[in-house]
Amino acid sequence: MEAKTMRINCGRRLLGSLIIALLGSSGQSAFATQGTFPHGYGVKSEGMGGVAIALAQDAMVGATNPAGMVLVGNRVDLGAAFLQVDNGAYFAGTRYDGSADKSLYIIPQLGANWMVDAVSSLGITVVGNGVGTNYDNDDSIGGLKAASSELKQMVATVSYARKLGEAHALGVGVVLARQVLDIGGTASIGLPEGRDDSYGAGVRLGWTWDAGRGLQLGAMWASKVDMGRMDTFEGLLPERGKLDIPESYGFGASYVKGAWTFGIDAQRILWSDVRAFGNDGVGDATGAPGSKNGPGFGWRDQTIWRVGAAYAVDSQWTLRAGYNHGSRLLDSRDTFLGVLAPAANRRHLTLGASLALKDGGEFSVAYARSFKETVHGTGAAPDGLTALYMGQHWLSASYSFRF
Repeated sequence: MEAKTMRINCGRRLLGSLIIALLGSSGQSAFATQGTFPHGYGVKSEGMGGVAIALAQDAMVGATNPAGMVLVGNRVDLGAAFLQVDNGAYFAGTRYDGSADKSLYIIPQLGANWMVDAVSSLGITVVGNGVGTNYDNDDSIGGLKAASSELKQMVATVSYARKLGEAHALGVGVVLARQVLDIGGTASIGLPEGRDDSYGAGVRLGWTWDAGRGLQLGAMWASKVDMGRMDTFEGLLPERGKLDIPESYGFGASYVKGAWTFGIDAQRILWSDVRAFGNDGVGDATGAPGSKNGPGFGWRDQTIWRVGAAYAVDSQWTLRAGYNHGSRLLDSRDTFLGVLAPAANRRHLTLGASLALKDGGEFSVAYARSFKETVHGTGAAPDGLTALYMGQHWLSASYSFRF
C-alpha cells in the first residue's frame, strides 16, 4: 500500500511539472508537415504514419484522442523530434532557399497519465505545432526583402477519460495554447513585421470501442482554438491580427492479430474556417490587409489518411512502419504569401522501433521522410510568378516509464 501511495504521489508531481513546463515551453521551435500540424503526435504514432485515433500506445494519445488515455495506465512519455527542412520558393524563375539561415528545428513532446481508479484517468499531453522560413538577407522575392517567418505553437490537452462498461471509453480534454509569431521582410512592401504572441483555449473529445476479436474503433473532434489577437499584425492578418488553430475531426480503426497490429485513420482539418489561413491571397482578396476579407494564405480544407503496422519481434523489440497522405493544401492561385509558409509537401513514409528496457522503461525512435513537392502558381502576378516547394526529414526519440 505504501509503495502504491508513493507511485500516486509521484504521478501527481509529474503532472504538475508538465503543466509548469507548458507555460515556459513555447520558446522551443516547432515545424509541421501538414499546414501547421505534424504528421503525428508521439514517437510510436509517428513510426506508424501518425495512426492514433483508435490505437492508444502511450500518453501522447491525448493530443489526438483523449479517450485513449484511460487505456494506457500510469505512465510518462518524454521525447523530441529533430527536423531538417528543405523549403523555399521560385519567383520569376529564380530559386530562393527558405532554409538558408536555419534548416534544423527541435520539437518537444511530453505527456503523463494518472489512473484515478480502475475505470478513469487524468492526463496531460503537450505538443508543438508550427511553420516557418528563413531566407538569405540578400534575397528580394517580389519586393519581400530578407523574408522570414516562424510560427511556434505549444498546445496542452488536459484530459479526463472514463471507461463505460467493458467495451467503450469516452474522453474530454481542455486545450490550452500559446503561440509566438515572428515575421520579417513584409515592411519592404508596406505591411507590418515583428514579433507577437497570443493565448487561447478549446475542447477536444474522443471515443473508442473495443469491438472484439482484436478490432478497435475510434473517433475524435477538436474545436477551433480561439486565440487572442496579436496587435503587431493588426494590419497584416485578417480580423485585425487573429490566427486561430483550426477545427478538426477524424475516425480510426485498429486490428491486432498475434504479433501484428494494423491501424488506419482519416482526419479532416478545416483550414478555411480560420481566415488568416483560408482567405484568398493577394491577387483575389476583396479586402485590405488586416480586414475580415483581407489576404490570407488560401489554404484548402485538408483530408489526411494514415496507415501503419507494428510487429512485436519478441518481448523487447517492436518494429513499425507507415504511410501518411494529405490532400493538397496550397491553392495554385494563392501562392505569393506562401513564400512565408511554403507547405507544399503531402506524402510521408515512416519507420519506427521500440525497445523495452529491463528497468521497466521503454525507448522508442521514429524516422519520417516527407517527400519534396512543388506547387506552381497560376493566374496574375505575383501569384502566377511564384512556385513553392518543401521536403523534410524527421528523426524522433522518446523515453517512457510507468509509475
